Amino acid sequence: AAAAAAANGNGGKSSNPKKNPKPKNKQPKQQPKQQPPKQLANDPPLECTKADFNALLEDAAGLANFEEAATELLDCARYGEVDACRAILDVWSNKDKVNKEDDATNNKQQPIIVDANDASQTTPLHKACANGHTSTVQLFLSRRAIHVQNDSGNTPLHWAAGAGHAGCVKLLLDHYDALFLQNKNKDNSKDSSGKDNNDSDSIEQLDVLLKNKFGRSALTEGFTSGDTKTVEHLLNHDSAEEEKLIGGLDKEDVKDEKEANDVATGTMGGDGKKEKKGIVHEFDFLRGNVEAEIENGDDDSPLVLIRELPITHADNPFGQAAIEDTTGLGIWCASLVMSRWLASPSMTKRMHSKSILELGAGCGIPALSAAVYGSPNSVTITDLNPETIDNLRYNIELNKFGDSVTTASSIDWGDEATYPSHKLDYVICSDCIYQKDIVPLLKKVVTGLLDPNHGSFLYVAPEGGRDGLPEFIAAMKIEGFECVKEDIAPDGYRENPLKSGDEEDCFLHFHELASTVYVLYEFRRR
Repeated sequence: AAAAAAANGNGGKSSNPKKNPKPKNKQPKQQPKQQPPKQLANDPPLECTKADFNALLEDAAGLANFEEAATELLDCARYGEVDACRAILDVWSNKDKVNKEDDATNNKQQPIIVDANDASQTTPLHKACANGHTSTVQLFLSRRAIHVQNDSGNTPLHWAAGAGHAGCVKLLLDHYDALFLQNKNKDNSKDSSGKDNNDSDSIEQLDVLLKNKFGRSALTEGFTSGDTKTVEHLLNHDSAEEEKLIGGLDKEDVKDEKEANDVATGTMGGDGKKEKKGIVHEFDFLRGNVEAEIENGDDDSPLVLIRELPITHADNPFGQAAIEDTTGLGIWCASLVMSRWLASPSMTKRMHSKSILELGAGCGIPALSAAVYGSPNSVTITDLNPETIDNLRYNIELNKFGDSVTTASSIDWGDEATYPSHKLDYVICSDCIYQKDIVPLLKKVVTGLLDPNHGSFLYVAPEGGRDGLPEFIAAMKIEGFECVKEDIAPDGYRENPLKSGDEEDCFLHFHELASTVYVLYEFRRR
């Protein structure tokens, strides 16, 4: 399915969750294999000496107030300084108890240090999971950290899964499953007054299909990471039931069929009117580009405006046919690197008065960047899924291209009848190769589109981990094309491209950008 989807113009962005669903047990009442009981996390052992830890306790006690302690804890969690986190928790958890008693008469809600959060509602557990600090995650779980969504709807599980941190994913799933069962067993435990003996809040089991505000679940993020163990842990969880994987939604979670349809299609509106729900990003692809700043001498760089939509049926984004593939509704980091490349002054000069076509464009960021920062003769942005094409047209209008220079159209890579009639100077594509099966199809469409005399194909992909990429590179080099560029993308191409410059916001939306090495390829007709 991934190869078919990519081959027909949408570009496989992650493996298909439906290819390996949890098998149904069709044997009635078969005895399941005995699984070891899941355990609550315990404090990890000290990594520093006792003397050094005592010094850390003194440092923690010297923090001026809760806010300062919370900020320090968030920073230590991010960098995996587990013993520093332990010291802050030891000191300030005791202060939490005292402050709770002092504030009880004032009805003030005293925060708990382990669940401190920043302006985006990101907790220490989020930070540790995002960066793969297993011991730090274990510590926070042992101290009863809560598992919550931040402002973007991401949970710690989302971030651990998206970064392929299998150890953190397993810790989260096992701990909260054990906590859920423990809490469930206590539900019937009442004292003589009828009061629940368990004073903790009701614990809900983690759901690997819970979606963030972009329609992506932890399972989707896990598949995107490409880490086999991460995906295995997620698929083996009780919440990854086959019915929910196929439907993408638990019917009990919505009020009626209409609401279920609205949620599943990523639309929701009042008065019978449906509206696309998503976010518009403002990109400045010249931001931090010294070459561009010298060239332009102007602080007000043009912006590329891109609407990103929730991926419809995010836990089965490829559908049953290529045309149902909705992965292009989301933004993928390789396209941001390609956009930086195309926005550079050297590339805009080369593309002056040239014709450009983007394959598997998704949201269309690279092609729109070429149009915004340069002066090409024509820009054609292509994909296959109708909803993705609609969003491409929306993004073209968003960037105020009212003429016919920049257009969106549908191309089926395997059907030459869908190709434009004229040959092109440049064909561009970002991270569309995931399986070897796609190699002949991508080569076919590139060969069929480019001007046979001087056409160039530009491609950006992560340095490794893409099945079929080496075969494609080899095929292009020996069959009518010369590889004139195969370079690691400059560090500046992986910097925050958001106009706001907000690093936290960039990490929330594009956490793979800074941590992945990308390669820039250019193939030219011989």
